[in-house]
Amino acid sequence: MSPETRLTGEPILRILCKKTDTLVGYLYQWNNGDLQPAWLDTAKAEVRYEPISAAA
Repeated sequence: MSPETRLTGEPILRILCKKTDTLVGYLYQWNNGDLQPAWLDTAKAEVRYEPISAAA
C-alpha cells in the first residue's frame, strides 16, 4: 500500500469467474498506484482478468 492518499480510482480490468465466465467484479487502480478488487457479491477464488476495452 502506498503512503499517498487514495483520491480517485478507475476500473482497469474486469474480474470474471473461470467456471462460468460471468462478471464477478472489477479491479481498480487508484491515483497512488494501489490496486484493489471491487467484488459485485463476495470474493471469488478462481477468477481471470480481462481488459475492459476487450469487453466493449
